[in-house]
Amino acid sequence: MDDQLEISETSKEKNQIIVNRKYKFNLRYITNNTKVFKCTEYKTFKTCKSYIVLNDNNKVIKYENKHTHPGKEYDASVSIVKHKMKNEIRKTSIPYDINPKH
Repeated sequence: MDDQLEISETSKEKNQIIVNRKYKFNLRYITNNTKVFKCTEYKTFKTCKSYIVLNDNNKVIKYENKHTHPGKEYDASVSIVKHKMKNEIRKTSIPYDINPKH
């Protein structure tokens, strides 16, 4: 697989995979030590059929690249930046028990 995978998270702090900084995949279910991620556009764009299956070591077992829509570079980049910012905030000590807004 020559595609670039990046791990991010949704606004609800759930795992998300971003492929080639264009396509976002959210975790749909876990079964038999595998995690299945579906394209976030699977309900909107002619039921996009793309999905990714990871094993319990988070290695890609299968990537079905059957997108029925163009990639969303801007949305994917925003997700990546938000994830990196949240991680940096979590690493720093925040005084007075102030929690960052998610």
